[in-house]
Amino acid sequence: MRTSLFARYIIGKNHFCRLAMSSAPTVQPKLYALQYDYVGDSLEKRKPHRQAHLALIGKQVEKGNIVLAGALNNPPTGGLLIFRNLSPNDIEQIVQQDPYVINGVVVKYSITPYMAVIGDALLKDDLVKL
Repeated sequence: MRTSLFARYIIGKNHFCRLAMSSAPTVQPKLYALQYDYVGDSLEKRKPHRQAHLALIGKQVEKGNIVLAGALNNPPTGGLLIFRNLSPNDIEQIVQQDPYVINGVVVKYSITPYMAVIGDALLKDDLVKL
């Protein structure tokens, strides 16, 4: 049985694509997303700890380590913070100092690489070049 030229072309292209993708270098993330899930009734439960939480986050903003931070949903069900210049271990150390975590406002969190590719001029050095 003979393979048509078209079939050989498609098979060849797919083989090339697999090779090209498998040999692509691993891209190191420049940003990390920290997502918090809050306990129910978070507005009341976070109130006594809010100033200390904002002070901790504010110090990281001053150091240039946080690009953006804020609550998710209204009323808040969690928070999202975008970090730069820090490793996941560095972020974990900050999390362990956060009054929201220490006092049970945060019930779960995750630290995830954020592979941003498009952003404004303020983020130009943090974007992944593919």
